[in-house]
Amino acid sequence: MECVVQGIIETKHVEALEILLQGLCGVHRESLRIHELCLKSVPNLGLVSSELRLLCDLEQPEPTWTVRHIGGAMRGSGAEQISALVRTMAESKVSKNALRLFYALGYKLDHELLRVGFAFHFQRGAQITVTVSSVNKMLKLHATDEAVPVTPGIQLVEVTAPCSSENYSDVVASVSSFCEYLAPWRRHNPVMECEKLLDVKVKLMFFPPGIRS
Repeated sequence: MECVVQGIIETKHVEALEILLQGLCGVHRESLRIHELCLKSVPNLGLVSSELRLLCDLEQPEPTWTVRHIGGAMRGSGAEQISALVRTMAESKVSKNALRLFYALGYKLDHELLRVGFAFHFQRGAQITVTVSSVNKMLKLHATDEAVPVTPGIQLVEVTAPCSSENYSDVVASVSSFCEYLAPWRRHNPVMECEKLLDVKVKLMFFPPGIRS
């Protein structure tokens, strides 16, 4: 499982946000360049459709691959009381042949993205990761060098932390506490079931994971 808060920020404010995060996190930033491929199952693989994401880390000397499955969000009265999204998530390292394997299993490429930016990894009551990245689309299949921004002038901000069914409330509290440093005020709205919409300082606006233009 993981705890997630997502948002957007105008590109012109990213430098100020980076300086703020450097002071809050107390660690050096890491460059981010991720090629993300979204794969969806076809009907012969089961009655319930399945979606997988293959992530290729292009910042490594030898690109590394990870497969990730994101499940549904936590539901019920407990979910309504927390200020972040909690959802099931499983991931594993895979070889560079993973894409060929999933094609052979019957998965089809739905879309692909290139995320370029930076990340901070630190411990503050939980193992928290903050990423700030531009989201780019490919004009040609797998042509990462020709990627163009999906939303020019806007970048994606994500605050995530791993959790379990036993400790998710503590992790949510840690993530929410950290986000308070970015948001001296915030407004909650019931958007897409139990997910939250926040307005945040430095023109940082959080929205629920899963919203697409």
